[in-house]
Amino acid sequence: MKLTFLGTGTSHGIPVIGCDCAVCSSTDSRDQRLRSSVLISDKKTNVLIDCGPEFRIQCIKHQVKHINSVLLTHSHADHLHGIDDLRVFACLRSKDDPKKKTVEPLNIYANPGTIKDFKFRFDYLFKPVIQGGGRALVKLNSTNSYDKEHPLEIDGLKIVPIPMMHGTLKTTGYVIQKGSKTFAYLTDVSSMPHSSVKLLQSFKKIDHLVIDGLRVRTHSTHFSFEEALHVADKINARHTWLTHLCHESSHEGCKQWISENISSFPNLEKTIKKGGTVEPAFDGLILE
Repeated sequence: MKLTFLGTGTSHGIPVIGCDCAVCSSTDSRDQRLRSSVLISDKKTNVLIDCGPEFRIQCIKHQVKHINSVLLTHSHADHLHGIDDLRVFACLRSKDDPKKKTVEPLNIYANPGTIKDFKFRFDYLFKPVIQGGGRALVKLNSTNSYDKEHPLEIDGLKIVPIPMMHGTLKTTGYVIQKGSKTFAYLTDVSSMPHSSVKLLQSFKKIDHLVIDGLRVRTHSTHFSFEEALHVADKINARHTWLTHLCHESSHEGCKQWISENISSFPNLEKTIKKGGTVEPAFDGLILE
């Protein structure tokens, strides 16, 4: 199982339009962040988490040639508005199997609120079109149908949805398992129900935890660095990665903040001493 960070930035991306701050002007490639999205790959299977407005650019950059399924965390534009670019994958699937008269729609999984917004915002995807009218062929599926005892299974990957809150909006994190390996992706979260923390703790050991950490200062709809590591300390994965970063801290600045404050998170500090890591993620980072 391989995880590729297609994007690790907040809704503005970095550099921010019209901004000439130190981070937006940085020559460090790790400070250039597209909107947040990851790709989970296993043999011939590609599962995408979130599909933002730069999805086309991300696919070309990382030579993504097929998508099997899509997991959505929520319906905000920076996580959803690349949906139209999914239509090319239907064409690619038809070329792979030219004997099929019809192409099966791409499965998209999301919570009910996200599905409701999706149908309203992209209603044209579900209407008949004239010949030549291209559209993404998708099928929406509720994550409420799955839990740890009955996970979503995609080609050997077991996926468990994690309920979270993004301000007042319900969002969904995901735990993905393959054999003994476990990965958790928790972005766009400002608070997490106790039951969700307990659910994450119930997994024997999470190898990689990716968690929303917007900036040093607190925010109404995102974890700050401190809040993110407070939750991460409870989960205590072997490797913890901050994502959805804004331009208030550079990559190196974030690493420095973690180094200076890690003693406040005893479990993470112990894990680091045993060879683990706590770091900011960056675009193009690949975990295997």
